[in-house]
Amino acid sequence: MKNINVGIIGRNFGYKVIYKAIQNDKSFKVIGFSYKNKSKKNNLSNNFKVYPNWKKLVLDKKINAVIISSPPKTHKDIIKLAIKNNKHIFCEKPVTTSLKDISLICKLLNKKEICNFVNYEFTNIEAFKLFKEKYLKKIKISKIKIDWSIKIPNKKRSKWKDSHSKGGGIFYNYICHVLFYLENLFGKLSIVNSCIKKSKNNFQFESNFYIMKKKISVSFNFKTSNKLSKIKPSHKITIYTNNANYILFTKINNLYDQFYLFKNNRIIFKPKKTSKDFRIKPTSRNLIYFKNSILKKRKKFPNFNDAKRIHYLIKKIINSSKFK
Repeated sequence: MKNINVGIIGRNFGYKVIYKAIQNDKSFKVIGFSYKNKSKKNNLSNNFKVYPNWKKLVLDKKINAVIISSPPKTHKDIIKLAIKNNKHIFCEKPVTTSLKDISLICKLLNKKEICNFVNYEFTNIEAFKLFKEKYLKKIKISKIKIDWSIKIPNKKRSKWKDSHSKGGGIFYNYICHVLFYLENLFGKLSIVNSCIKKSKNNFQFESNFYIMKKKISVSFNFKTSNKLSKIKPSHKITIYTNNANYILFTKINNLYDQFYLFKNNRIIFKPKKTSKDFRIKPTSRNLIYFKNSILKKRKKFPNFNDAKRIHYLIKKIINSSKFK
């Protein structure tokens, strides 16, 4: 297969990030889009076919791979039809809305030669890649501390984004990323304890993990606040070692902010200034992995089994958490 013909389901992230990430790779050819609000077609090129619904896109025999960036509540049915029609699948996290549904999907994929990939982006961010490739193997970690604060926008957005049962909410929009990059960088997690505190305008999640093989303790503090709060948004990962402390840090004021890497409070990596959405570059890398998975017929990471692992961790955290 020289060219991979793809159809993209979902217009928001699908066009703004995935299409912009894929358009410079000549191995991919975007055949068309399917999305809910057809009145927004004016921003799409006339070269694309706009399908009346996602089923028509999946059933199109010209399409080899389906890219799913629609709400998670739609994932299960789309993926089941894609599997039935032997389409390769690239999907946004969390992939479906429950451990039960992703487990069913993984079962359906058994003995199928279908490549599947999940677009977890953080480990492909430049600062993360540099830390993993240049420093991680050389250091002995004593503990890890993560502090993530965000401001929830006041503007109207899709209802599913604030609903855990629909694949949104704090755990599927944010905390899943931390669980993924922790296991990807350091190893399998064991959950020690967690506490969820909720009020009208704020949400706070505190948890302690244990990286089993390396016997490293991890503390994680996640906070949300409204736009009027004085709390400054940031995402900070501090890795403590015997010789130096490494920090991955971003202010996350907008979609152009990217991570810096510090060593003992000295900048050792500074991202280049850009006007592009920071998610485009790591998504582009994931699409390359997906392409290679198809062309070389090899399973790549992260796939749907890895999505299942994140669902398992989230369910375990919620069930064992102390609510306030």
